[in-house]
Amino acid sequence: MSMFDAAKAMGKQALVKVTGTELEKKIAEACSNKPWGASSTMMSEIAQSTYDYQEYPVVMANVWKRVNETGRNWRIVYKALALLEFLVRNGSERAVEDARDHMYQLRTLCDFQFSEPGGGQDHGINVREKSRQICELLDDRERLKEERDKARQNRGKFGGVSSEKMQGFGGGGGGGAPASKYGGFSSDDARRMQGFGSGGGG
Repeated sequence: MSMFDAAKAMGKQALVKVTGTELEKKIAEACSNKPWGASSTMMSEIAQSTYDYQEYPVVMANVWKRVNETGRNWRIVYKALALLEFLVRNGSERAVEDARDHMYQLRTLCDFQFSEPGGGQDHGINVREKSRQICELLDDRERLKEERDKARQNRGKFGGVSSEKMQGFGGGGGGGAPASKYGGFSSDDARRMQGFGSGGGG
């Protein structure tokens, strides 16, 4: 290998490292302990990264790391599950298969428990409900196909990432559907995160 080739290879590795770090920051922000959700643009950018063979493992590793958080960080677990649900609908087929590979873990979360000390608010119900929804979606292949087709059509409709750009592991433009009032989360998700104000650790 010539010095030029070696320098080029090092440059590529450095670029991958920087990209990975930026992506990790984005996922950390999307799954933060703050009582509001990520923007739909951010969620779409993370979903788009699952179509890149170098970024895909970074996304999934960081999502599962947060899904494994402890009870007092219920909001992080919940937001990681909400992001996972978004990836199942909008991400690559590999992301769907990865979620299926973790079905046991997702089913375990259907029994997630965390309440405010002193018999307060049951925050575990949010995690239990979200993990149940994801399991049901993954179990119903026909419904999942419909949901993914619908998401693909919406991306085209709102001028986000086109289906062509998201085929295989090709690159693609950023963006996504315009940020809604509740960001990339549904109004129901937003209510669950905000309605429980002070819950969760910092």
